[in-house]
Amino acid sequence: MGSQRREPEPASVFSVTQHVMRGTLDTQVQADIAYTACGHIRFHLGPVFVVLKGREAALSMRALIDKLAPVIDEMYPDLDAELQRQHREVLRQVAMEKLSRARVNGTEPAAAVMARRAASDAIT
Repeated sequence: MGSQRREPEPASVFSVTQHVMRGTLDTQVQADIAYTACGHIRFHLGPVFVVLKGREAALSMRALIDKLAPVIDEMYPDLDAELQRQHREVLRQVAMEKLSRARVNGTEPAAAVMARRAASDAIT
């Protein structure tokens, strides 16, 4: 077998759907036995099932993943720190909403009422 240069295959899509995924996604990858004429790579990425038919599709997916890495690094330079910051922000918002509801319902703890009054007295 000589090393023949093949022309890139035109892309074709059989179905299109949009998925918005969050969190850690489970993955499973399956492929036909090596050296088959036109192998298919099947994988699950969370709720998405993808079949890559042929070498060109597999290489295109690899190129996509290579392009995705620098985008992730730019958006989240330290992904762990960003996730912790987001978690703290969500907890802060929940606490503020809980206090606001308690103030409206008249069930605000006495300590919170006293602290709020002391803060307003200090300002005036």
